[in-house]
Amino acid sequence: MIIRVRSPEGMHRVEVGLSDTLGELLRKLAVEMKAPAADAIVLTRDVRGQELLAEFEQSVVSLGLKHGDMLFASVAPSARPSEEPAAEAAAPEAARQSAMQVQQHAVDNELERDDGLIRRERDRRMCKHGANAMCEYCTPTEPYDAAYLQTHGIKHMSFQAYLRRVLADHSIRGDISGALPTNMALPLDEPEYRVKAACVGSHAPWPAGICSKCQPSAITLQRQPFRMVDNVEFASPDVVDRLLAFWRASRCQRLGFLYGRYQRLRSVPLGVSALVEAVYEPRQSRDQDGVHIDVGSAELDAELARADAVAAAC
Repeated sequence: MIIRVRSPEGMHRVEVGLSDTLGELLRKLAVEMKAPAADAIVLTRDVRGQELLAEFEQSVVSLGLKHGDMLFASVAPSARPSEEPAAEAAAPEAARQSAMQVQQHAVDNELERDDGLIRRERDRRMCKHGANAMCEYCTPTEPYDAAYLQTHGIKHMSFQAYLRRVLADHSIRGDISGALPTNMALPLDEPEYRVKAACVGSHAPWPAGICSKCQPSAITLQRQPFRMVDNVEFASPDVVDRLLAFWRASRCQRLGFLYGRYQRLRSVPLGVSALVEAVYEPRQSRDQDGVHIDVGSAELDAELARADAVAAAC
């Protein structure tokens, strides 16, 4: 059977036998999480770490674990390696601190505080209740409701609506910032397409042998169900005309950076619209099938820094 384990590094799927003990589960999980040892992993039944699993000699079945159950794991702080050089250890910590200091956009803060529910008027034909009651025909729907999106011609849901759907699928209620404990990632599954090294099948190790238990899952390409920005509009037609004038005259491609602001889009549940105020065209060489730009050069970085400073002052 397969036990799902969620950790700060992502989602892990550990295959164990019915007679395997909790210690054997932890040893396999240590390989997945790249932990220093199996006893360094803290395994709990709940996301808040209150129901600890520490019966290492008992079988997973006797502990009440079934196929598909979800557990939560983390590496004990005292077991994390500390003998690495100070410079190498400081880099990941600096990156983590930098990520924690990222300021979320004001529009996202506003959308997080909104429940996102789509209010519906009372249906005169189907609703048989009074004015102060609700039924399935007039109760508010979620912002990711497929029937509502299809009826109103919305091809893709907004990113905030997609996050609400993911949280609802995992029975997590509340706003996104407050529904999860600290340092716990959103329940977004990370696909795993590598061959399982510790396969329990009776065959030679990969690449000499492979079976249905250790081979990776099939990859199916599908369209992304959400959009990060639901609408783009320009403050003035002249903004677009100036960019297209070069193409009309030369028939060559042209690259430009869009400057503007984000604002809420009311026509899409929890939607975001980008209003473009200006287009900045950096120094580039023209061609009919592409553009050539010196990415990473000091001249381009300085040029974009000046453009950013002008845009911030507006």
